[in-house]
Amino acid sequence: MLDEVKKLESFNKWRKESIDLLTNQKIGKDEFLELNYRYLVKLDLKPFSNISSVLEAVYNYQYYNIMAKRSNQMALTFISKKKKKYQQEINNRENYYYLKDLATEKLLELIDYKDTEAYFIKLKSKRLTGEIFEIYLKDFDKLILHSKNKNLLQKLKEKECFLDEAKISMIDSYVNKSY
Repeated sequence: MLDEVKKLESFNKWRKESIDLLTNQKIGKDEFLELNYRYLVKLDLKPFSNISSVLEAVYNYQYYNIMAKRSNQMALTFISKKKKKYQQEINNRENYYYLKDLATEKLLELIDYKDTEAYFIKLKSKRLTGEIFEIYLKDFDKLILHSKNKNLLQKLKEKECFLDEAKISMIDSYVNKSY
């Protein structure tokens, strides 16, 4: 059994490999999400309650992001059949996104917002336009984060990391593909 450090290293290697698979169009968004979900289950590493490193924050971000998207997919299967199950999955999704945003905030604190650029992204979805913003961490390989969290947005503005222009996402084909 891998210890925590080795699991984190394994996770980071897999994270980059799976991003490459997606970027090189060897897999689609749905498969990317499913493979990442299965990887997290197999890795058997719980999210960190006290984040003390960038990699721990990235792990929590990825973990909660994948779980939120999984809950959303589950909710869609219940939308017209089981209202209670549907609402439970929507609540799970929102909780996971909240925890993801806490990980993002901690990550930004750990790097003191250094070499960070954030901006709203141009989306096909009218509903999400002006809601979702991208956080580009220039010093980290393949690390593009997203959020709708207003408190996080405010902190990015206070730290003068937020641009006043909407931009095409650095991972546009991913964010503009629905699942």
